[in-house]
Amino acid sequence: MIATLADLLAPVSLSDFLEEFRGRKRLHILASDPTRAKTLLSWQDIDSLLSEHGLDENVGIWRDSVLVPRQFYTSNGGKQLNVRVFHDLLAQGVSIVVDGIHRSIPQISRLAVAVEREMGLYTNVNAYLSFSKGGAFKPHWDIHDVLAVQVHGRKRWRFWKTVVPNPVQMADTVPIDASAAPDQEIELAPGDVLFIPRGEPHAAAVSAGWSVHLTIGLVSQTGIDFFNYIHKKAYQDPLLRMNLPRKVSDEQSDAHEAALKRRLHQLIDAASMSQFLLEGDLSRSPAVQTRVSGALPQIDHILRLTLRRRVPLPDIAPGGGPQSVTIGGEARRLCPTSIDVINWLFDHDPATLRALHAGLAPRHGPDSIEIALRELLRHGFLVVN
Repeated sequence: MIATLADLLAPVSLSDFLEEFRGRKRLHILASDPTRAKTLLSWQDIDSLLSEHGLDENVGIWRDSVLVPRQFYTSNGGKQLNVRVFHDLLAQGVSIVVDGIHRSIPQISRLAVAVEREMGLYTNVNAYLSFSKGGAFKPHWDIHDVLAVQVHGRKRWRFWKTVVPNPVQMADTVPIDASAAPDQEIELAPGDVLFIPRGEPHAAAVSAGWSVHLTIGLVSQTGIDFFNYIHKKAYQDPLLRMNLPRKVSDEQSDAHEAALKRRLHQLIDAASMSQFLLEGDLSRSPAVQTRVSGALPQIDHILRLTLRRRVPLPDIAPGGGPQSVTIGGEARRLCPTSIDVINWLFDHDPATLRALHAGLAPRHGPDSIEIALRELLRHGFLVVN
């Protein structure tokens, strides 16, 4: 079962992957077990998803970058699916695209949380379901890095040379000459994973049979985001909020320009990239907003953190009282055992309650751990499977 980034990347180590990630190098990970990704999105999950959410706004039918209008396969003003027409479309090479599928499938949500916490990057997961030859999109590139996970069937990917390095918005897109021979072709088999760096032109299509794959989008902060962070700081400066002088002497204009530049230099020098990134981590909300109360987990139940980012935790002194911890942009007072539970789970998530007890003994006994679990469940920082 794939529950963590390490599970997803196996047999490639996390350190080897990060080296390829930082080097902006495409990486194809061959699965030793072709069934390993099936639990992420089983056929039963797919049937339930389409029957319950097939007409939701995040579900569309695409073919070669063209979205099929809903009126083609629905009736009653778009409220009811025309099953016969829908199945006819599937045989014509269209793909069902489910944006943000992590919001509907719990096990995909848990994987997205684990990946985001390990990478420190915003994650989003989409699903692509195809039942005949063809692909959802023409050759294109994405403005984020992608981990593609082949769940069922096979899909052939083609890659061309990068045209725009590190694109940050869709306006950067220029036509890609799909008639040119691709630089590389890769066929993903069930369980395979493919890392595609941001900006690499690519296209994916079913060559035979069917295909179901997930794309985990990894959205990095860029220098432009850091610049926007400094820009927000500039709004607080009275000098920078002043009107630019017009109809004044050249000396007055030059003096004001020099003062502005000095202040901008001061802002830039005072800004901290690490502080900018830390503030983003502290403001990121947990994946589960619902606060939970009720029965505590049994000894062999699995505990999972909902925190999407690692956050700084205070050192706990023996016999100390509750401490302030900022999560989701809000300071919370947590008991020392709760802080130790979070700290331990950061390195062992997911884990059974039995493993948690063993990991925190003899520092914390069963009673204090029970109090901590109630507190973390109440805040929605923990879920139990």
